[in-house]
Amino acid sequence: MSKKTIIIFISVFAIVGAIIFGVISLINKKNSNTTDNTTPWYQSFNPFGTGTQDTNNTGEQSTDTEGQGTTETKTSRFYQITDFAIAGATFLEDTRPIFYNETTPEPEPIKTVINADTKEGRKEIQIFLNKALSLTPPLVVDGSFGKLAIQAIKDFQELNGLTITGKIDTETAPFFTKTTTAVVEKNQYEQAPSVRYTGRMNGHIYKMFLDTKIEEKISNSTIPGIYEAFFNNIANTVIYRYLSSDNSISSFTATLGEPKGEFLPKDISDLITSPDKIKFFYLTENSNGISGVVKNFGDTKMSVVFSSPLTEWLSQWANNKDIYLTTKASYGVDGSVFLLNMTNKTISKIFGGVKGLTTLVNPNSSLVLYSVATGTGPRLGIFDITKHTTKDLGIYGLPEKCIWSSDNITIYCALPNVITGNQYPDYWYQGLISFDDYFIKMDTTSSGTTTIANSTNETPIDGTHLFLSDKEDTLFFTNKKDSTLWSLNLR
Repeated sequence: MSKKTIIIFISVFAIVGAIIFGVISLINKKNSNTTDNTTPWYQSFNPFGTGTQDTNNTGEQSTDTEGQGTTETKTSRFYQITDFAIAGATFLEDTRPIFYNETTPEPEPIKTVINADTKEGRKEIQIFLNKALSLTPPLVVDGSFGKLAIQAIKDFQELNGLTITGKIDTETAPFFTKTTTAVVEKNQYEQAPSVRYTGRMNGHIYKMFLDTKIEEKISNSTIPGIYEAFFNNIANTVIYRYLSSDNSISSFTATLGEPKGEFLPKDISDLITSPDKIKFFYLTENSNGISGVVKNFGDTKMSVVFSSPLTEWLSQWANNKDIYLTTKASYGVDGSVFLLNMTNKTISKIFGGVKGLTTLVNPNSSLVLYSVATGTGPRLGIFDITKHTTKDLGIYGLPEKCIWSSDNITIYCALPNVITGNQYPDYWYQGLISFDDYFIKMDTTSSGTTTIANSTNETPIDGTHLFLSDKEDTLFFTNKKDSTLWSLNLR
C-alpha cells in the first residue's frame, strides 16, 4: 500500500470517527434533562411507549374516559368460582370456626341464687348473713339453722321489707346470692353462606364461602367422569351419575365420612331432588314401560309412585308435594306437561299441543314457564294453571336457562343475545349451538324486564342449571361451554 493511500485512509477514518462522536454527544445533550446520568441513553429507550395499566380487584383493565386522562374502574357482577368442569352444585348456609384475636378470654362475674336445700348452701347463707347484718358474735358456719340463724333470717327479712317468716321461702331466696367468676366460652362457630360442588373429572367435593372466596376440598374419593351430581339438604350426601365401563348409566349415593355407599338401579333416565332436598325422585325402565320412584336420602326404603308405558319423560319437583312430568322435547313434536299426584299415584294433564315444549313450574304450582319452537327460535311464555290461560313474554330463550324466585312471580333468566337457526331445543341439547347470554330479571305479571348483565361484554357465557342463594342476592349457574361454575351478583 502506498504512502498516499495510507494517508487518505487515516484521514477518512478520523473524519468518520469525529462525526460519530458528535452525534453521540448531541444525543446525550438532548437527553440530559430527562434521563438519569447513571443510566445510559440506550437503556432508557422504549419504542412502545411507557404507558400505564390500572387493574382492579376483578382483573379488569381500566380505560380512559373521553380522552380526558382519567380512568373509570368497572367492577364485574360475574365471578368465576371454578376453573374446572363441575357435575353439580348447591347453596348452603355452612358452619365454620370463629378465630378470635385474644388467646385467653377474660373471666366474667356470674351471680347465682344460693341453694338453701343443701348443707353447703346453708353454710353460704350463714356467711352471707354474718356480712349483711354485721353480726357480733357471728353465726357459726355449720350448715344448721338454729335459733340464732332463724332470728338472723327474720332480721334480714325485716330489713329488706320481706314477709317475716324466718325461712328461706320463695320470696326471700332470691335475696341470697353469690358471685363467682368464670371464663365464658364464646360461640366458636358461625353460619356463613357457601356453595358446594363436585368436580366432573374426578368426583371430588369442594366448598367455598362466598365472603372469603377460598376454595377447600372436603372429599378426595375419586370417581372419574361424573356427568351429574345431586346434593341433599346439608350437602353431606351426593348422588353421582356416570357412564360405567359397560356403557350403562350408574347412579351411586355416597355420604361424607362413611366408608360405603349405595348403588341405585342401572340406567336411570332422569333424577331430581325435592325442593327441601330431603328426598329424590327417579325414573327407571321396567318390562311394562317406566316407573317413578321416591326415596329419602340415607334410607333404603323406596316408594313407586308412578308407572307409564311411555318412557320419554323429564321430571321436575316444583314443591314438596307436586312433581311435574313433561314429555321429552323436540322442535317438530308436540309436547305436554302432566301433574303427578303422589298420594293416589295418578297423573293429570296440565296443557299440551306445544311444539318443542320444555317447562319450569314455579314453587307454588300456579304458573308454568314454557318455551315453544317457532320459525325464529324458542319463544318463552307463561301458562296459568288455575286460569288455563297462556301469555307470550315476548322474549326468546329456554326454561332450562331460568329460575323462579320464591315470590312465584319473578324469574331470572340467561337469554341468548343471538338466535341461530330454529331447531330448538334440539340444537342446544346436542351441543350444535352455544349461546352468548345476557341475564335478566322479569316480573311475569307485568312482563317488566331488567337487564342485570351481559356476558358478551366480558366472558361469553351459556348459562344453565341456575339456582339462587337463600337471600336471592346471588345467582349461581354453570357455563355450558366448559361446565365451569359461576356466580352473578344481583344486588
